[in-house]
Amino acid sequence: MPRKTSAPPLVPPDFVRRRYRTVLPPGDALALEALFALRSGVQALDNVVARWLGDDALTPGRWQVLAVLWSRDEPVPQREIVGALKVSRANVSMLVDTLQKEGHIEAAPDPADGRQVLVSLTPGGRAVTDRLMRETASKLRCSLALDDDALRTLTDLVMRLFR
Repeated sequence: MPRKTSAPPLVPPDFVRRRYRTVLPPGDALALEALFALRSGVQALDNVVARWLGDDALTPGRWQVLAVLWSRDEPVPQREIVGALKVSRANVSMLVDTLQKEGHIEAAPDPADGRQVLVSLTPGGRAVTDRLMRETASKLRCSLALDDDALRTLTDLVMRLFR
């Protein structure tokens, strides 16, 4: 995200902050501040990444599916994509259908278990994903403007929230 010189709008608005700061113990109010800051940051980051991926007509969700497949050199059961992204089967099915129509991936029944679907990148999908992984990482590194130690600390702190 590009650095801005002016302060971002308050999320939530001041009147909401005043209310929870008045009603809640200081630590609980601080926890809400962290929640709203994280939520705002995630939304801003999603918007920036969506703009970066826009030239390839990809959404962040579709790009995540491509990233999972890119990490493997073999077809991946669709249920593994569900597990890797921690989203619903219906959501992954919709993303897979769209990516298949766009020619980025192929999906076929698993010969060992016809109830399962195996998904893999097409050669074109692999080329697009490889380029986007490199470009997005580079743009994100520049946009965040954090050194390696700060990036590790940020990652560690965020990951601690979900343990």
